[in-house]
Amino acid sequence: MKPQIIKQNAGTDLSMNDFKVSFHQLFDTQKRRIKASRKFTNNIVGFKEFVKWVNKHKAPTVQVRVTLEATGVYYEQLVHFLNNKTDFHISVLLPNKTSAYFKSLNIKSKTDEIDAKVLGQMGIERNLKAWQPISKQMRTLRQLTRFKTSLQETKTMVSNRLHAKDCSYQPCKQIVKQLKKQIRLFNRQIEETEHLIEELVQADSVLKERIDNVCKAKGFKTASVASIVAETDGFVLFTSRSQVVSYAGYDIVQHQSGTSINGKTRISKKGNRYIRKALFFPAMTLARFEPQFKRLYDRVYDRTKIKMKAQVAVQRKALVLIYTLFKNNEPYISDYGNHINSEDLKTQSEVGRQDISPVYTG
Repeated sequence: MKPQIIKQNAGTDLSMNDFKVSFHQLFDTQKRRIKASRKFTNNIVGFKEFVKWVNKHKAPTVQVRVTLEATGVYYEQLVHFLNNKTDFHISVLLPNKTSAYFKSLNIKSKTDEIDAKVLGQMGIERNLKAWQPISKQMRTLRQLTRFKTSLQETKTMVSNRLHAKDCSYQPCKQIVKQLKKQIRLFNRQIEETEHLIEELVQADSVLKERIDNVCKAKGFKTASVASIVAETDGFVLFTSRSQVVSYAGYDIVQHQSGTSINGKTRISKKGNRYIRKALFFPAMTLARFEPQFKRLYDRVYDRTKIKMKAQVAVQRKALVLIYTLFKNNEPYISDYGNHINSEDLKTQSEVGRQDISPVYTG
């Protein structure tokens, strides 16, 4: 009897300009083969060619699966196109998941072709969850919060230029005037963008309640929490705090080998930079005014004598707290450790130790 195809998957590795695809098929004998491989342009023309190519090679009675990694924003147009135009089972994986799978195969080389091949194999071997598109509201919120971050970064750059001019010998008055004018413009645009973010959050009672719960902690404001929520799509893809920490780039990296090499530990920073940006200033305020964060800051600083390490520890704990409170729709209560008789503090007392199941779907 001829072996039957029971599963087929297109592993897809994307970059800004193109994407590489490796089309795998699994037979009922557990034999696996790569039916075809090809590169496509990362635009609407390439998307249409990709669908035609898959339909040409697929087994007609078996659903096609597409497995890809959430790398920046380069994957978004493809997955939305496939979601609207096909019945493919699309799986978008967080980088930490694919990285762990790559390591399990002991693959040391890294190319687009290898990445597509391994993603195709991963989609064949595992039953991956189907991707759900981010809501229009959350997509707009993310665009606004990223625009605010961009404005703040540009304002900082211009402020540094102004400072350099002020400290120089006989600075050009016209240049100083223009730089000050630019800063006033950026301040106004930042304020207007924050107002738009507030309006968007206020329009959704569920989202507003969850963000307000987090903002009960001194240091968090609507715009900063909304940025983290938007970058994670309301944490819908996350099922544990370790996934959130890794996604933001706060996971710990250590370089050690035998007794001769013992490098310093550090955070990977291989994650979403917008989350780390959004936590920078709130963490400073938390370390000053919230007892549990102040104790953490002091403890890390006393051990390392490095202020930035203590600051990063506060940022990481703040992210875990946001994840926990948002998922469970629980209000923040300051210094929960000193309120041991309160049932409302059960969840917060387990921050950093318990994985929280998802409840918010955007």
